Amino acid sequence: MEFLGEEDYRAAMDGPCRIWRERCVKQDFFTSFDGTKIHYYYAIPENASAVIVLFHGFCEFYGKYHEMTWYFYRRGFGFYFPEMRGHGLSGGKLKENDLVHVDRYDDYVSDMKGFYDQIVSKSRLPKLLFAHSMGGAVASLYLEQYSGDFRGAVLSSPMLKLKTKGYTPGQIRMIRFLVTLLHRKKKLSAGQNRFDGVNIFEKSSCQSRARYDYMFEMRLADEHYQTYGATFGWSIASLEATDRLMKHAGAIRTDLAVFMAGEDHLIDPSGYREFFRILPETRIYDFPTSRHEIFNASTEVRRDYYTKLFGELDAMKEVRQ
Repeated sequence: MEFLGEEDYRAAMDGPCRIWRERCVKQDFFTSFDGTKIHYYYAIPENASAVIVLFHGFCEFYGKYHEMTWYFYRRGFGFYFPEMRGHGLSGGKLKENDLVHVDRYDDYVSDMKGFYDQIVSKSRLPKLLFAHSMGGAVASLYLEQYSGDFRGAVLSSPMLKLKTKGYTPGQIRMIRFLVTLLHRKKKLSAGQNRFDGVNIFEKSSCQSRARYDYMFEMRLADEHYQTYGATFGWSIASLEATDRLMKHAGAIRTDLAVFMAGEDHLIDPSGYREFFRILPETRIYDFPTSRHEIFNASTEVRRDYYTKLFGELDAMKEVRQ
């Protein structure tokens, strides 16, 4: 299958990919454990060989994955794309629409388990998981409890350990204490910013200008896609989640592959090393020149990434539990 380059990307998104989305991609809501409405997209081709559930990253939404899900569909994979609470059209947002908050990652995991049980489990096709960044942390916690739900999982730049920008463990503990004491969990976290509509491609996790601009235009056009800064509560919950997922990673029995970005300014590589020590059978793919979003890297890297990704997915759908 041919993968899009830089020059032909936008024409494809506005042309044949848009036609495909209008004709084939459907959307709906389901009600999660606490009444939160979770919005999701899905498309299942005729004679599909498997379905892929996508767990997206922090501040992301379906538009960022138009290209990837189009490839999935054309390759014969169905997909489900739930927008996590506080993201996209899902519920769970604060009054400040650009802030992302969660009390605990258990909420994300419970949402995704409810989605699997209510929606995905009805399919008789083999079920695979693709997770990026924050979604990788959610996926790890999920698989520690429910490894039998998926035949295989690909974690792309998973958030196994965050870079903490020089804060020591003692300073982080003090911040946690003060934030809780002063009831500031739903306030903008240190080092985070509000959405101001300014294009920051050069500082982003993306190396494809065409892809960044496509996504950014959707942000500008719809406030639902303007999630941008983390609250103190989200930051604390993320640190707690990565600590916990590493402690229980040995419980994962799902066939795993991890894709790593060499120029990732968000993820601490020591988290990968610890994860692979616990799960030595994990297959590892390293992209040393890529930023955090490997699927939005340079044309050469993207094509290598998708070739390896589909190699994994094709093999995983044949794996028997």
